[in-house]
Amino acid sequence: MKLQRRSLPTVFALAIVVLSIGCKKESFEIRDVDPGKAGVVRSLGPESQDARRVAELMVRSLLADPTIAASDYPPTIAMLPMENNSRFPFNKDIFTTLLEAELNKAANGRLRFVARDILDDVEAERQGKREGDLDYDPTRRTRALAGVDYFLKGRVDGQSWASSKGQAEYAVYAFRLIDAESSIVLWQDVMDVKKEGKDDVIYR
Repeated sequence: MKLQRRSLPTVFALAIVVLSIGCKKESFEIRDVDPGKAGVVRSLGPESQDARRVAELMVRSLLADPTIAASDYPPTIAMLPMENNSRFPFNKDIFTTLLEAELNKAANGRLRFVARDILDDVEAERQGKREGDLDYDPTRRTRALAGVDYFLKGRVDGQSWASSKGQAEYAVYAFRLIDAESSIVLWQDVMDVKKEGKDDVIYR
């Protein structure tokens, strides 16, 4: 019995079908999830629920501290960039953005934050007003930009280890309130997280 020879395009088409079937991965539809809870896509590093827990804990702790609670006037604070001493290249601004926003909301006027990240824009605006290029209320004029009473500084330190059973990550999130004149640490609190697993994700 003679075998029928197949054409080259037909062979290529069959090969593509076989490969597509063999490489098909399990997937699910995109859906909204609670950022305060762990989702299906997990990581050994920082996740959304970690950022929210850190922010909530630090807000309660800082506002209850006598440095803030017993202050006679709203102290001015500068939020400094967070240090990442873990092996995960995550977006550190998520933590500081959440913390500053939650503090502003919960403090109800008891705290004031300076926007050092737009310092060039503020200086350009001031110069335009004083040179007459921009109109403004002269009674609001200040001799200089606002200074700060305290710096709020955060950092995360991580420890990793692995065995034949999987990987483990331990992270310590710490924030400090530092006097801008004396450099004395007036308040500090930490939250630690430990995770174990076999797989990990890539931060983008």
